[in-house]
Amino acid sequence: MVKKKYIAPNLITAGNMFLGYLSITESIKNNFNMAIWFILLAMVCDGLDGKTARKLDAFSEFGKEFDSFCDAISFGLAPSMLIYAILSKSVPASPFIVPVSFLYALCGVMRLVKFNIINVASSEKGDFSGMPIPNAAAMVVSYIMICNVLEATFGLRIFNIRIFIAVSVISAGLMVSTIPFKTPDKTFSFIPKKLAILIILGLLVTMYWTLDYSVFIISYTYVLLNILSYFYKRFGSEDDKIENEDEIIEEFVEVEEDEEKGE
Repeated sequence: MVKKKYIAPNLITAGNMFLGYLSITESIKNNFNMAIWFILLAMVCDGLDGKTARKLDAFSEFGKEFDSFCDAISFGLAPSMLIYAILSKSVPASPFIVPVSFLYALCGVMRLVKFNIINVASSEKGDFSGMPIPNAAAMVVSYIMICNVLEATFGLRIFNIRIFIAVSVISAGLMVSTIPFKTPDKTFSFIPKKLAILIILGLLVTMYWTLDYSVFIISYTYVLLNILSYFYKRFGSEDDKIENEDEIIEEFVEVEEDEEKGE
């Protein structure tokens, strides 16, 4: 019999998959705005299921696998179908429609498979090897969102199908890359916690007017900061490399101490 504590996080995960499924149906209908909204709502569910699992101490291998399969639908297939639908409508004779849309889906699934092989179900949220798939989906949909809002607000038509293809391919490549991506809280750790809380509250209050901008800014800034950090650590001076190694050792020691305390 399934323990009650596992029900809530798995229901939220199922909600994530359902929203991804709805996004796919809207892409088939060429209703791109609704398809994007369902992907964004799936991201909310993806964040909530992890928080709920941590709150209830309801981690399991089933939950980890279930979450990954649902993410494959919501952030792999759903954006892939959105890419396919937009390319089919914008450049119907293009030979890149299927390769580009399938490449994104393929890299997304491979990213999740790698994640499941490397990680075990636990309350500890470590860094990632390659870009997390929700941020890849955010890169794709936020480009469309920012183009739509700039056209509606200022009459600027900046959407470019070549840029859209480039965003889709780059986001796919980053998912299967070996570039280390820190968790969002570590990536934006330079922002004071009190200020971060105020920013989050401000975004929530002004969501109707700022959502298109904030998703674009946050998703692309997250990528830029992690890539810059990667190249800085790789090609920086020897002193910088020694400092980075010391930081890694300190983080490892802290994790070991936390595990010992939890035993």
